[in-house]
Amino acid sequence: MKQRFILFLIYIGICFLPSTTLYAQGSFKVVLDAGHGGKDPGTLGATPAHKEKDIALAITMEVGRLLKANHPEIQVVYTRSSDVFVELGRRAEIANKAKANLFVSVHVNSLPKEATHRAYGVQTYTLSLNTAATNLAVEKRENSVIAMEGEAAKRYDYHPSPESDIMFELMQDHDMKQSVVFARKVQNEMVQTGGRKDMGVHQANLAVLRLTYMPSVLLEVGFLSTPDEETFLMSANGRQRMAKAIYNAIVAYAKSN
Repeated sequence: MKQRFILFLIYIGICFLPSTTLYAQGSFKVVLDAGHGGKDPGTLGATPAHKEKDIALAITMEVGRLLKANHPEIQVVYTRSSDVFVELGRRAEIANKAKANLFVSVHVNSLPKEATHRAYGVQTYTLSLNTAATNLAVEKRENSVIAMEGEAAKRYDYHPSPESDIMFELMQDHDMKQSVVFARKVQNEMVQTGGRKDMGVHQANLAVLRLTYMPSVLLEVGFLSTPDEETFLMSANGRQRMAKAIYNAIVAYAKSN
């Protein structure tokens, strides 16, 4: 009971923080996170050389280039800018230390090889500690990188307990509404500007979002397991369109804050 009361006081304190402490004064800072990397290729296309880590990095770097070229008032921080492996905890740590206003993680979706149907479209995920069963596949795939982290994984506790769930839920609740606001913006842009099928905004208990203390989303920009989408994502035009969509959403969100 005492612990729950302390957590409640923390929650009240977060909710009533003045807005000037929530956002860096004079600028807006976004952390761009290219999923996977290095020893972790992510999902693979029909052609093994087509890797999620490369597509995510190409789109992420193009988003950053567009922001720096057109909106220097928006500061850009990358969790990786080359083909290196970065632990999930380290990605969140970079965002938290930067005191970022927004965290955007770029990924590519996939269905198992034994799937009997093709999937098309884009999805945007925000954090939820109460995961819907329909989102478990994405949650397991995106969190599976923890197994590659070895000792580094001990730096954060992913295995939920009643106490840790309460703590994270209270701390994240303050940013949940803003995460959803941005999620809707970027999902709409990926559909309209990117020309992709709308698979909606969802929630899942994704470790990289669970550890960040600002509005955060994870984007699934298409299915590498679907030939048409694989071709689109491997093309310069396809990656540029998705980058432009994400860029548009970040600029619109930054202007509104």
